[in-house]
Amino acid sequence: MSRASAQKSGRTGTALTLTLLVAVICVNMILPMLTLLAKSVDYEPFYRGFVTTLSSRATKQALWNSIKVTLLSCAIAIGAAFFFAYIVELKLGDRARRLFRFLAILPMLVPSITHGIVIVYLFGKMGIFTRFLGFQLPIYGPLGIVMGSFFYAFPIAFLVLSQAFANLDGRLFENAVILGAKPLRRFWDIVLPIMKYAVFSAFAVCFTMIFTDYGIPLSVGGTYSILPLLFYKNVIGMLDFSKGAIYSTMILMPAILVYLLDILYFSKKQVSASHNLRKVDSGPFHLLQKIPFALLTFCVVLPILIICVAPFVRAWPYDLGLTLRHFRRIISVGALGKLVGNSVVISLLTGLLGTVLAFAAGYVYVRNKNGLHLFKKITHGLYMVSLAIPGLALGLSFALFFRGTPLYSTLLILVIVNIIHFFGSPYMMVISHFKLLNPNLEAICRTLGGSNFNVLFDVIIPNSRKMITDVFVYFFTNSMITISAVSMLYNSRTMTLALQITAYNDQGTWESAVAVSLVILAINVVMKAWQTFRLDRMSRRLHQGPAPALAVDDAVSTGIG
Repeated sequence: MSRASAQKSGRTGTALTLTLLVAVICVNMILPMLTLLAKSVDYEPFYRGFVTTLSSRATKQALWNSIKVTLLSCAIAIGAAFFFAYIVELKLGDRARRLFRFLAILPMLVPSITHGIVIVYLFGKMGIFTRFLGFQLPIYGPLGIVMGSFFYAFPIAFLVLSQAFANLDGRLFENAVILGAKPLRRFWDIVLPIMKYAVFSAFAVCFTMIFTDYGIPLSVGGTYSILPLLFYKNVIGMLDFSKGAIYSTMILMPAILVYLLDILYFSKKQVSASHNLRKVDSGPFHLLQKIPFALLTFCVVLPILIICVAPFVRAWPYDLGLTLRHFRRIISVGALGKLVGNSVVISLLTGLLGTVLAFAAGYVYVRNKNGLHLFKKITHGLYMVSLAIPGLALGLSFALFFRGTPLYSTLLILVIVNIIHFFGSPYMMVISHFKLLNPNLEAICRTLGGSNFNVLFDVIIPNSRKMITDVFVYFFTNSMITISAVSMLYNSRTMTLALQITAYNDQGTWESAVAVSLVILAINVVMKAWQTFRLDRMSRRLHQGPAPALAVDDAVSTGIG
């Protein structure tokens, strides 16, 4: 085949791939979201629904309450995560760093509603700390929402900030020491200017998560009204889809605004990963740092300890005898086996299909040199939109768009909504990986006579195994814990473990809810352990292999969502 024919064939293949990817995004995201927006203006005149809803005192109060608790929760979670990431990345040795990184992400392996239930176990009328302190905190309201949201958002903020701390270059600090800068001056003039962009990225992610979550308010919100609860009551409680569409749009707008600020200004200024970083010498680990670090570690791990212990207690906290009856109940009455099967199948399919889609989209955007730059930018913009769409809005849009089709009320629609819901972060992980990968790999392979098939399966995929593993695990673990995006798309046959927690919470059977949470935690921990095993084995092969120059640098950014 001549060079001109090969280029024409490659350009045609690129165009077909991009067309297919755009079709998938349009059918499964753009069209459903347009249906949602159409439902929100299905009035005469079209703006009457928004005017009526926004002018009501309940909506105004809920909006203001949502903003208050979200900003306060973000400030606490990001402040704590900043300190924790600073200690983990700059003060600890390699083994301790791996341990505390794992402990920091444990709270993100269970659904958000579980954190609200744990708050009740700790600070409820007969909670551990209530009995110890002798008085009860007013957890049913804004305080409980903020406390639960801290546990929910801390791991994500830690992932963003720890990656930024890991990418700090020690040479900057060495130069500052030579110039006589004191530790506080070095922190103020070097660390903060670099980290401020990562801090805002963490804020953008945490704001969207907390502002759109209804799991924690559902368990500890009490009568404190916020927008996600108004949405939940109108859609799930009263089946008022028109008002639900209006609330979805209201929830969507602040999330999009914060996200746009992130990608249009702050994300462009982030320091890119380097292949030649020098370790930062941050000095000794002082006692004044060890004490708050130990307390923060205890706070982060405590909810996980409650989840691991409470399901085995007869009747917390009245009868602390050990029992397995809560597990027998969720097995016999709650059909645990079926729920586990549904959740694992959905998560595996989400992981497999989502990884293929994210891999193809990222590869075509970064590595394919067959032109069509405008088309690529358009598709890139469409993929990035998914980052700003809350699960509540996406789930309702799917319910409105696919209702009455053969896809509705099947496991497949839950897989599709999960892929779209979580697509943005894995897509960014793929892009980060391919930008760091040796740019000449494809050219070398083709020079040696390799076909497109050889380029993909003999060069690109072997050098992308770490990224593929990370993306798959990201899709899997998030699909196991999600509630918001699937809460309006399931039926009795497609019920998942996370949704069953919501049902048990509504019934007041919290022991069963925590038992199901423990099952989810165990499955996700196993998946994380498999990921660690795979990455360790890849690392050993890399250091023993003959061509380490082709390997991906460890600074590929961690996915968030």
